[in-house]
Amino acid sequence: MPYTKEHKESTRRRILESAFRLFTVKGFDGVTVNGVMKDCGLTRGAFYAHFDSKAVLYRESLKYAVNGTKLAELKPAGTTDKAWLCLLLDGYLSLEHVRGEYPCPLAFLATDIVMHDKETKATYANVYDGMNKAILEYAKNYVDCDENDILSVTAMLIGAVAIARTVVV
Repeated sequence: MPYTKEHKESTRRRILESAFRLFTVKGFDGVTVNGVMKDCGLTRGAFYAHFDSKAVLYRESLKYAVNGTKLAELKPAGTTDKAWLCLLLDGYLSLEHVRGEYPCPLAFLATDIVMHDKETKATYANVYDGMNKAILEYAKNYVDCDENDILSVTAMLIGAVAIARTVVV
């Protein structure tokens, strides 16, 4: 009997979650398909039912991680844009985030992405663009800023978290 659609989606999510966590800790070269599959309790054969290659898994895990943290969906009801942005920025720069199991792919994969193909770089750029647009959406309501201002802020945020990850035990 073939697997149900729900089972296939659940399996794919498990693979993506394991892959993202491993890629952010070990980078692309430090992760193997076997390692991902072992981490999520599946066999290597199951991998190819969902992904064509490790490179595709890398891109898809990046998209998956970001789609799982849509800022608007996390905003508590009744929270002002200013308060929400302050909470987001404080959380992003917190030690809990730096040491966390699911860190920001923009900070933890920045140097890793450089070594990849155009499609992977484009995926990363789209994620970065999405972060900038989301922050601008909240900030523009109470600060006189434009996209260039936000690019500077997010570059500093990402850099701060990336550096903190290297020096914080």
